[in-house]
Amino acid sequence: MKSVSAGVGANSPIRDGRADLAVGCFASICRDWLADRLLGLSHRWPQIDIGVHEMSRGALLPALRAGHLALAVLPGNAVPGLRSAEICQGRVMIAMPPGHPLAGRPSVSPADLGSHPVLVSRQQLGGDMHRFLAGRILPEGVALSATILDLGPARMLRAVAAGEGVALVCQSHADALADGVVTRPVDSPGALFPVRAYWPDADPEWPVSALIDSLDIGR
Repeated sequence: MKSVSAGVGANSPIRDGRADLAVGCFASICRDWLADRLLGLSHRWPQIDIGVHEMSRGALLPALRAGHLALAVLPGNAVPGLRSAEICQGRVMIAMPPGHPLAGRPSVSPADLGSHPVLVSRQQLGGDMHRFLAGRILPEGVALSATILDLGPARMLRAVAAGEGVALVCQSHADALADGVVTRPVDSPGALFPVRAYWPDADPEWPVSALIDSLDIGR
């Protein structure tokens, strides 16, 4: 199993008993959840080579429909015309240093963010992730006052730890946050959202069927 930071993968036909499968996910959402289950599939079927591709949310389903992906994992409600199942739920969180004024609260409201600079990474789909998370907690047409940084996610979170601002993150990223960063849940109706796995065929053949079965998402 290999991880690719971005781009569109390709599914190759079975050759000499081996097959390539491309799995797409949005901005690392459920990457660890996927990795655990795909590792189990690799152990059971070592002849299947799996590539995990981080892609923008808008690119995933077109890539799936075009046959470039065997499976796409992204947040949001079901999309007509594709087979899908909810695999887990995500939550919008605020990352901040432990001594931040908001860190003493059990949760944070969107209104609380108005007086605090919000940092956004322009690298590695950081802006795409921020727009999605902000859209879950803010009314339509309302935007946070964001500071765009030309830093990768890891360096941006070090800036958060240094007290330069706060950042929107997904709950599934909490374990990977930098030292000196804590998270608090956002208190908003849209802060909790479904994450779904999509596949194109009602009755997929092997090895795609083995992939779906390994994720225990049912058909």
